Amino acid sequence: MWDDATEMKVVLGREGLFGLRQRDRIPLSGLVQLRNATLEDNTIRTAPGATLFGSSIGATLKLLRIIDYWVDPTTQRTVVMANDGALYEDNGSGGGWTAITGIGALTVSGATPHFSHGGRETTGLSRALFYADGLNQERVRRGTGAFAAISAPAPEWTGTNRPRGFVINQGYNWAFGNPSFPHHLIRSLDTNHEDFTTTRFAAPIFTGDDGLYVSCALSFKGFIIVWKFPEGVYAYDTRDADSTKWYAIRLGSGGAPGPGCATVAENDVVWIDVTGGWHMLSATQEAGSMRAEDISYRKLNRFIPDQFSRTLLPRAQLLYVSDRQKLVLALAAQGSSTLNRRMVLDLNNKAEVGERWIVEDRDTNESIFLRRGSDNVQGLMMGDDVGQVWNLDQAVRTKNGAGYTMEWWMADTDFAAVSKGLAGKLNHGAYLALVVDPRSAGTHTIRVWRDGSLRQSIVFTVSGGNTTLPFTLPIVFGAETMLQTRKRKLLGSARRWAFQGVSSVAGQDISIAGLLIGLVPGRE
Repeated sequence: MWDDATEMKVVLGREGLFGLRQRDRIPLSGLVQLRNATLEDNTIRTAPGATLFGSSIGATLKLLRIIDYWVDPTTQRTVVMANDGALYEDNGSGGGWTAITGIGALTVSGATPHFSHGGRETTGLSRALFYADGLNQERVRRGTGAFAAISAPAPEWTGTNRPRGFVINQGYNWAFGNPSFPHHLIRSLDTNHEDFTTTRFAAPIFTGDDGLYVSCALSFKGFIIVWKFPEGVYAYDTRDADSTKWYAIRLGSGGAPGPGCATVAENDVVWIDVTGGWHMLSATQEAGSMRAEDISYRKLNRFIPDQFSRTLLPRAQLLYVSDRQKLVLALAAQGSSTLNRRMVLDLNNKAEVGERWIVEDRDTNESIFLRRGSDNVQGLMMGDDVGQVWNLDQAVRTKNGAGYTMEWWMADTDFAAVSKGLAGKLNHGAYLALVVDPRSAGTHTIRVWRDGSLRQSIVFTVSGGNTTLPFTLPIVFGAETMLQTRKRKLLGSARRWAFQGVSSVAGQDISIAGLLIGLVPGRE
């Protein structure tokens, strides 16, 4: 029937999202849209779902920052800062939410909440949970007690001049970002993470640079990596036993917008700059040497600045989910007042194809955090804008029982990269089939775009398991469970073709490995 057709197989799930405006620079398996999907199996698969975690804290509350706080090896608490200016904790399983005493009513406008762990400095001291936001008085909680003022704060911390955050490095607690002392790291005692006065130690970080203040810091291989707003990234070397030999070096110009915009991912540090660009800092073989590089521009170009709000980037949060080998950034779409998007960087196939990007838009994730479950694995969680905490990355393909849309979209092409005989010609449609990894029974709609216009929609029925005979041929019994759907008629003619796949039925776990496309070459 289609003996004169040229068949092409497009492998899907190998590449992720590309933001390049020049579509001919996008590989055939690259995508101009990929949302609410996962590439973990090297297929385009419906993203894992979400389930509610416990009860609502309050239906009108935005949950601005959350941390998984282990008071001791058997006592777990979820601590939340909400937009009513209060801090809350649960009973260990998402219920029994209560306001934590001692904090008072915090000013929310202009504050960027930040939690950090510390404590257990000496025998008898409980683990500590520190809170700072650059505006309100910095606080500490020991064990399950009240949030209290730090016992010996730095003299610069007065009025609204408060640290933006804390970071533990080499056994000390380091504060950063105080507006009246913006370029310094201030160190506590190693025997008391609340004492910043007994032994005064303030480290200047390139005070003459263009950065306005230290906005973010984390510990990495004996260094404190320091970012300023809006530009400047530095490494403060604390590896020598003699603190008089500690010094700072400048690594690059890409500053960070807020204290949640950097994380450690295995042997690298990844951060987001004030434009939304992603950067990676790697330690090299030479002692003390580090190398910084932009990791988003090559494939995304201007996609992030064009699609997402720069105004809300100071509130953005970046996390590394080691169990799934991915980095997740919670941020806001252009024009949004809430963090209603996630940008995912999948690292599962980085050695072969580099970075693989995905957008998730089904949730309002005012905050994201990692919580250790009963299996001792840290799972991805989020807090929304109506007082509810959620478990993410759940096996069920629903959000609390409701469906959501998984979508992918190839760049338009004349398939010249596959067959030179098709280049620039008015080629005629023959057939289309899907190669699938059958996870559940369902449907997947392919929208066919010809020369920039939507011309056809084909609904494919997807099997939910291994095929059994008798079965109407053709079918491919590939590696293990890979199956091929029936070929469907591809209508019309075009010089450039694009294919868009959509699934949105609740509970359907769709996993697409590739397309089989048949075209009859034209004579032009």
